[in-house]
This record gives sequence, C-alpha cells and structure tokens, in this order.
Amino acid sequence: MTVVVNTSPLIALDRIGHLDVLPRLFGNVVRPQSVVNELLAGKRIYGGTDALFHAAWLTTVDDPPEMLLRKELGAGETAVIALALRMKADLTILDDLAARNVAAELGLNVTGTLGLLLAAYRKGILKNPRHAFTALKEAGFRISETMTSKILADIEL
Repeated sequence: MTVVVNTSPLIALDRIGHLDVLPRLFGNVVRPQSVVNELLAGKRIYGGTDALFHAAWLTTVDDPPEMLLRKELGAGETAVIALALRMKADLTILDDLAARNVAAELGLNVTGTLGLLLAAYRKGILKNPRHAFTALKEAGFRISETMTSKILADIEL
C-alpha cells in the first residue's frame, strides 16, 4: 500500500503521542521533501519528537518535478498531491480543506488526522478516539465540534 502524508497530520499525531498510528496502520509512509522542509521550519514553534524527523518507517522522497504550485495550496500540500498522483498512491493524508478538495477532484483517496484516528480505533490500535480528539483540541488543532460529534456518534461513543 502506498500512503503519502502531509505536514499537519504528522505534527498533530506527534503532538498527541499517536504518531505510531501511521506505521501500525500502513507500515511505510511516504512524504515529499517539501513536508520535511515545513517540519524543519516549524520545529522551533511546534517542536517534535525524533520520530517525526527520523522514523525508519517514514520515507522522504524528492518533490516531483511536475509539481505545480497552486495559489490556494502551500508547497507541502502541492507536493503531496503531485507525489500521490505520480506514485498512484492508495491513500493521501491531508488536513487542509482546499488541498483535500483538489486531491479528491483529481481522483485521489483522501483522509485526514481524524480519519486516521478513527481507522486506528476500528483496527483496535486506539482504545478511545474521544481522548485523542480532545488532545488534538488541547494541542491547538481546530476541529469542528459538529465533525467530532458526527464521528463519535457513528462509532457510538
């Protein structure tokens, strides 16, 4: 399975102590160099564990040469989408709504941080997504209460 991940989901999972969800769900995960650049640029602000930068299961590849920047998307999102298209990724992990919409329009299978946590719950990796959602909010990530309630209601928590 080929999975390409963007910056925000990596930071979010790292900050709440659930970065291990990615290798447990997918094994190896790919990120473009632009994502690493964003992580390094934000390291002073967001910090990050060693795994965020050096995990063996996280493969960094060069940005695709056909990467075309779009005004509404950042370099990381653009590189992730271009790389996912190039690699015919099975899953593209993006949180930014504009990027998710572009990826979906291009036919990519897309999920975000909440979707990852839900998948981890369904596979028995995560015991209670409610705690993870709360931790995300406490870490400063914007999560719609409507979305959170809908997801939790769908899994009857």
